[in-house]
Amino acid sequence: MSVYPIESAGADAWGRATAYLKASMEYFSEKWFVYPRPVAVNEAGIAGGMEYPGIVFDGITDKGKELYWVTAHEIGHNWFPMIVGSDERTYGWMDEGFNTFIDIYASDAFNKGEFAPKRDGEYAPGGGNPVEEIVPLLKDPQAPPMMTRADAIPETYRHPMTYFKPALGLVLLRENILGPDRFDYAFRQYIRNWAYRHPGPDDFFHTMDNEGGEDLSWFWRGWFMHNWSLDLAVQNVTSSDVTITNLGQMAMPATLELTWKDGTRQRVALPVETWLQSGKRTLHFETTQPLVSVTIDPDKTLPDINRNNNSWHSGSN
Repeated sequence: MSVYPIESAGADAWGRATAYLKASMEYFSEKWFVYPRPVAVNEAGIAGGMEYPGIVFDGITDKGKELYWVTAHEIGHNWFPMIVGSDERTYGWMDEGFNTFIDIYASDAFNKGEFAPKRDGEYAPGGGNPVEEIVPLLKDPQAPPMMTRADAIPETYRHPMTYFKPALGLVLLRENILGPDRFDYAFRQYIRNWAYRHPGPDDFFHTMDNEGGEDLSWFWRGWFMHNWSLDLAVQNVTSSDVTITNLGQMAMPATLELTWKDGTRQRVALPVETWLQSGKRTLHFETTQPLVSVTIDPDKTLPDINRNNNSWHSGSN
């Protein structure tokens, strides 16, 4: 149910608040873990957004997508940290970050994407490419690691480090590293294993490793324990040899796109193990025609801090 004054009524405002609440609960229940309480109340008031078990408080003047987003976010806290009882005062990212992450996909699903895409970038809230928006944070030498105790994080970095970066990290893990099937299975297992218990970061990391079937220690180290940056580059192309480098401390799997003289294109999946022993690799391709262009991360799905070195074109050497 929703509770609001007549001044907040209307189809573009709180008149749809209960529908937003119901749809969010149904999505989270089906996707991750069943909502455990007998009621849920969405209340309009002076609080911009606050959550408690079974009741949330949202802005009295909120409308449209803002009302949907805040409703989904606040009821989502019933999953993190109220079902999975992580300590938000110590690790705020296990509360706000996980909840922001599940918001993204709930928005995609609601009413065929009526309010999608939902983004939580610090630099362009509500839009833009989040892997571009995170770059200033990754390049900031003053930015604290995400694992910093919540009340030790300066206010300037509170939102980026507890909402934006952890949510984007889980998106990268789902879309670029594990893939949706493996990620969703592992994340559901994490929720089920730790429902009504109190996990810490290592419990989450170990569960995702075990249930996802992959050693992700490199990802936890670079993205969560440090604020390392990623800088992939196409260094050189000679005949059919392509030399690529990783100039940053962070590693990621990537896609390499090759364009040949006759216009055909080829994509090569580079696993994260590409960088296991060295930050520089030369790849040889058997071909009878020259390359005209090479691009690493052509779809711009990775948080690369310098895209100026991501491409090579014939004549550029």
